[in-house]
Amino acid sequence: MLPGTNSALFNIPKLTDDGLNWITYKERMLTVIGARGLMRYTDGHKVKPIPFVFDTLTKKLKKPDGSEPTESEVEDLDDKIDEYHQKDSLIKQQIFSTISDQLLLHVQRLGSASKIWDEVCKIHEGKTELVQIDFDANSKR
Repeated sequence: MLPGTNSALFNIPKLTDDGLNWITYKERMLTVIGARGLMRYTDGHKVKPIPFVFDTLTKKLKKPDGSEPTESEVEDLDDKIDEYHQKDSLIKQQIFSTISDQLLLHVQRLGSASKIWDEVCKIHEGKTELVQIDFDANSKR
């Protein structure tokens, strides 16, 4: 049985403002996301389901082919949309709970978890190359 979403296993240290712990933070974050089975929400491979269109003339929903969806189809799609938002929000919460308020304010407007994660990565990837090079040089001494 997998641990619950509130498990201490999913707690990771905060990303420092200077990003010096980026390498270990990123590895821990991706491991937690993978353990939850949500990696597709982070890497952008999970696409948000498209809702049916409301036809203002007929006052009914329309499928992409123009036909009217059954009640079961509407419920199934609503469930898929709800599931997408719930899982995307789990990733955002995992990220938001481990970054500074300043960084959160910078990335929150991006919407999806994959866009937010991409931005956090973009901001920190270059910063840690020098730290990694310095660490490697010091460890060889």
